[in-house]
Amino acid sequence: MATTTDRTLRPTHVKSILTISAVSLSLASNLTRAEDNDINTRMTELEQRLQVLEQVLTDKDEQIESLKDQIQAEQINQQQAIDDDKTFRAVRAFKQRSSHKYQTPDRSIRLSGTNTRLQIGGQIWLDAIYNSGEMTNRAGFQPSSIAFENDTVDDNTLLTAGQSKLYVKSITPTAYGDMKTRFEFDMFQQDGNASFNLLHLWGELGNFGAGQTFTGFMDIDAFPNTLEYWGPNSMVFARQPLLRYTYLLSENERLAFSIERSDSDFALPNLLAPSSYQYDEVNELPDITAYYYQSGAFGHFKSSFIIRKLGYEAQFIDGGSARDSTYAWGVNLSGAYAVSSADTVKYQLVYGKGISRYLNDPCCNYYADQTGGADAGVNQQGDLRAIKAIGGFVYLDHQWQQSISSSVGLSYIELDNLASQFDNAFAKSLYTTLNVIWSPIAMSKIGIELQYGEVENKVGQSADNTRIQTSFAFKY
Repeated sequence: MATTTDRTLRPTHVKSILTISAVSLSLASNLTRAEDNDINTRMTELEQRLQVLEQVLTDKDEQIESLKDQIQAEQINQQQAIDDDKTFRAVRAFKQRSSHKYQTPDRSIRLSGTNTRLQIGGQIWLDAIYNSGEMTNRAGFQPSSIAFENDTVDDNTLLTAGQSKLYVKSITPTAYGDMKTRFEFDMFQQDGNASFNLLHLWGELGNFGAGQTFTGFMDIDAFPNTLEYWGPNSMVFARQPLLRYTYLLSENERLAFSIERSDSDFALPNLLAPSSYQYDEVNELPDITAYYYQSGAFGHFKSSFIIRKLGYEAQFIDGGSARDSTYAWGVNLSGAYAVSSADTVKYQLVYGKGISRYLNDPCCNYYADQTGGADAGVNQQGDLRAIKAIGGFVYLDHQWQQSISSSVGLSYIELDNLASQFDNAFAKSLYTTLNVIWSPIAMSKIGIELQYGEVENKVGQSADNTRIQTSFAFKY
């Protein structure tokens, strides 16, 4: 017989239920605390991650700002480089005598509120000179200034600062090309004193230039690296008022044509006493020059041409008169050839008739007051004839090391004298120099130079001079 299940809660049952409930509550509480701890841990980790992300974003912002600054600085540098390149081209177009070059960077300033760049510079220069002969050009080594007589000069030594100079150059971009100006003077005087001596008053706009500067018939870039001021006796060297047009064939080639002031140095005739007449130059036409210039890794080459019309008119004391004219011309081939990175050969060959005024020695003979010049003269038949001249030089400029260099070379010039010229008229001369130059810093130099020159007149009388020159120079 089946029995009925006893459903009455006994004490033991209640105890079990309570135990199970307590355990359940404890488990639930532990689970809740564990879940709370896990949430807190996760929140802490999230806060840390947010802090890291914020720092990363801050770093990125700083990097972006730094990149912006770098880009802006690079743009400024690029514009500065463009401006400096324009200024450099302007300065390069205004090359100075080779012997006066220093290893210095471009120095220019922009005028406020304009696109004009201005460059101001120059040099302080002292020469200490000792002569063995009678050279009347005390500050420059000029063979045609050597006197044939003794005791022409009072002393053999000289200190002069005449090679000191000051220049102001500018460049302004325009719609017609760059406008460039140059004002320059030095303090050179032949007697060794230092006083104002105008060199350049020059302006250019695009391809046109006007003012006073080097003649187109010369090549200033072929000037050897001498310490003495005058330069080789056969050197074509003149500054004068002119109007020039330059045509660029390519980046490294150009043609130029100039209309230049005409000024003649006529030889006086020995057929007449100077007191028996008066004469004046007649300059019907300006001098016309043209040149072709090419440069490259080899150096540069220049071929120049000049044509002139020379004329005179004379009034005689007895009431008569005379008038005549003749044409003159000349060719000048010159340049610099880079034999190696340390050696450069500079040269010039000049030939023509009626061009002596453009040459270093014949232009300024010491006896010119007695004999006149050497461009042209009246021959024995009474006709005006241009006097032929031929000359040249070759020099080697050598760089021993970055701060030490030397230059050595020889120069010669000869005229085909007219029979009607005076005995002391310039006929030929020789010029040679050798130096060592040290640049302790880029903007200074110290050097010593040995110079020798010889001159001969129409009848074969000669004289010579040896000079030692020490120079000290500071550029600014």
